[in-house]
Amino acid sequence: MTLRARWQQLLGIRPEEGRTVGLFFLHNFLLGIGTILVYVAANVILLENQPERNLPLAYGVAALAMIVAGRVYAHYEHHLGLQRVAVRVLLAVVALMAVIGVLVAVGHSVWAAIAIMTGYRVIYLLTNLEFWGVSAVVFDVRQGRRLFSVISSGDMPAKALGAVLALLIHHHTELLWLLLLAFGAYVGALLVLRATGREHVVAAHSRARAERTEAVAAPLQRWFGSSRLVLTMCLSMLAIAAVTTGIEYTFFVHVKHRFHDQSVVMRYVSTVLALTYLVALVVKLVVTGKVLDRAGVRPVLLALPGLVVAGLALYGWHDTWADEGLLLYFCALFLTLEVLRRAFFDPVFLVLFQPLPAPERLQAHTLAKGLYEPLGMGLAGLLLLLPHRLPALGTGFAFGWMALLMTGALLLLYRTYGQYLGELQHAVSRRFALAEELPAAEAPNGTAASAEELISLVQALLDKTARPAATVKLRQLGATAAPALAAALHSAPDDAQLRRLANLLGHVPHPLSRTALVELAQRPALLQREAALRALRGFAPEPTDAPVFQGLVQQELVLARQLLHGKAAATLQPLRDALAYELHRLEQRLFGLLLQLYPPQAIADAQRSVTHAARERQANALEILDNLIARPIYQALQTLLELRPAAEKAQVFDRLLPTAPAPVPAVALVVERGETLFSDWTISLALGQWQPAAAGFALLWPHLQSSSQLVRESAAAALARWAPAYPAAYQAALLQHPSLPEFLMSHSATAAHLSAADRVAVLQHTALFAATPANVLSSIVPIMKEVAFAAQEHIFAKGDLGASLFIVYEGEVGVFHGEQQLATFRKGDFFGELALLDAEPRSATAVAQTPVLAFRLDQDDFYDVMEERPEVLRNILRVLCQRLRKQNELVKQ
Repeated sequence: MTLRARWQQLLGIRPEEGRTVGLFFLHNFLLGIGTILVYVAANVILLENQPERNLPLAYGVAALAMIVAGRVYAHYEHHLGLQRVAVRVLLAVVALMAVIGVLVAVGHSVWAAIAIMTGYRVIYLLTNLEFWGVSAVVFDVRQGRRLFSVISSGDMPAKALGAVLALLIHHHTELLWLLLLAFGAYVGALLVLRATGREHVVAAHSRARAERTEAVAAPLQRWFGSSRLVLTMCLSMLAIAAVTTGIEYTFFVHVKHRFHDQSVVMRYVSTVLALTYLVALVVKLVVTGKVLDRAGVRPVLLALPGLVVAGLALYGWHDTWADEGLLLYFCALFLTLEVLRRAFFDPVFLVLFQPLPAPERLQAHTLAKGLYEPLGMGLAGLLLLLPHRLPALGTGFAFGWMALLMTGALLLLYRTYGQYLGELQHAVSRRFALAEELPAAEAPNGTAASAEELISLVQALLDKTARPAATVKLRQLGATAAPALAAALHSAPDDAQLRRLANLLGHVPHPLSRTALVELAQRPALLQREAALRALRGFAPEPTDAPVFQGLVQQELVLARQLLHGKAAATLQPLRDALAYELHRLEQRLFGLLLQLYPPQAIADAQRSVTHAARERQANALEILDNLIARPIYQALQTLLELRPAAEKAQVFDRLLPTAPAPVPAVALVVERGETLFSDWTISLALGQWQPAAAGFALLWPHLQSSSQLVRESAAAALARWAPAYPAAYQAALLQHPSLPEFLMSHSATAAHLSAADRVAVLQHTALFAATPANVLSSIVPIMKEVAFAAQEHIFAKGDLGASLFIVYEGEVGVFHGEQQLATFRKGDFFGELALLDAEPRSATAVAQTPVLAFRLDQDDFYDVMEERPEVLRNILRVLCQRLRKQNELVKQ
């Protein structure tokens, strides 16, 4: 691993994000240089003359200017678009720098210093709005949690540099050199912004969402946003900005009174500022992301107000401190506040807005930074001036109102976390509520039915023709049918019947139904667990069942660790793909288990959204899970969902499950556990790679008796390899199982015809099924009927009732409308696909142009497969939609 890769890994930067993070870091670094140099220039002048009066006055004037600038920015952001307004902001900042340069050159009065400080605050606001506005639409909520602390740390070394440069200032004329450097930094930031715009779409686009159940009243939305999250965050920002201003003021003034000499004051202030920014830089880069990941949003959000309130309370003992102790207290308070604010609060504050629609996100940020933060600073300026008018208030007055405001911020931020979760839920919820998502009404008991009638109805589920009527009748019976269905579940003859029974129990809201399904979920066969979890989606979680489902979650995580190690070690791509499918099934089971442990609607919305094409929706779903489910489970689920190498994922699971058994090689695990855990395609591949030992027949025998043709053929092939390799063991096995030669003969016969594995390959090379995993295609193999046609023989005629799809394996088929040939199909092509979905008369005639060997899929059989494997239907619909779009394009031409 290269040094750069190690550095990115330490900071939580993924390889594909490296250039983007570098651009934003550089952008913020250049903005930080420009801003801090203006800040130094203003403070050099302000600290020379009566800072007790002039600083609060500067705060008040700057607050008014910032509010005006924020309103102007919000107007143009709405009308011009983010990309254009960001460029114009930097151009305006460059122009404002020229004005400040003139003031520094010719103005030496207090009002000139206040004007410079006001210019600094406006520049700070505009650059902050521009930088974070662009960041908010480029990064999603999950990236924000990982990267906002990294990209925002760019201004920390710049500000430390500015603080060091302040030590070199001995005359006002030297400030011009700082301003010239700041001018160049802003020009560089403009160039970086243009480079960012070339690589990313910097625009506020967002999908339509459902109406909020709790929103701010319409007349107030202009000032508080449309979400209560924005309201509480803005009010807390007002309080924090006021306290920040107050602590900065008390620090500067106390240092001024302690040292008097201007050069000593600037040296001391600059040293503290440099130390503060360097500490904040290290914490932001190395600590913030890890703390946020382990502790979560709420503790990190509350750290700033909580610790500052505690620090302000310490002032009550200041009478016992010496002058040096008091100075150290003010330095520590200022440093703690700045580090907490810049390293923790600001990145998390911005992350909280990320679940909002992009336009609301930008509006919220502009409101918080462009209106409420200046209001907080102006309020602090007013409160800091009061002791000069009313000396009786004393120094304790400032600490009193700061403690009061910060306590209010603490309470507001505590409520903000719940509103943040609500916004995440709103971000991934469907725009329109569906009927099945509403609380299910209690099913009526239905009409009475005798025990014999119930048994007859359950038996009818085995008959394809009688099944629909029996299913309808059992649903109508409701709770009356629950005992019979639960009893039948224990003795279901096959997995298909078991799935039907579980599905019916899922539609009968009765305690006995739930009990039977929970018992089914605990069986070792994962296909049965999947059926139970699918049926349990209609039931609300029961706290008494929580230990059961928590235990099943741990089982799934142990299996995931095994599969990841197996996938990482697998040398052949087909086996890796098969294990990837098994992991996908495991993910679905995990979500099914979580539905029984946590609020179902939130989990269901998250499950639907993690596979969504929109990156923002995926990120919001993961953030919901991060704040909802147990931390170890979330870390495991996130690892499974991430696009990372299997070996890296396996390492994460090793850390999460340190006491789990050592991983077993994938092939050995699949052969040993067989159809209890795995699909038949995975077992077939594992048997193909398995090298059985002399005692391996005990593992091979169950596969030879499998109901799956694919597994039987692979097991027979393995037997054909094993028998000559261990003749003595084979003879011993032959004594116990005299039918073994039949399996070897069956294997030879299969080799002369198209095997089940070859049929899967046929489906894989057919466009209709090309995107469907082989594990799913293997379920179609049993219904593939091999048919042959002589040259010029009609396969079907126009007007015939269509009920079958054909896949050409050998030969050539022509499709005709009268005498006109419409299409020609060759090996790998398919035709008649609409008949799988709708039995309508054929619209054309299909004729074998040469001798044809094909596979026929009948509609009735295919419906059974689609019931078991919904992925097949989804893939067919996707291909048909593509064909329809192409046909529409041809019509337009």
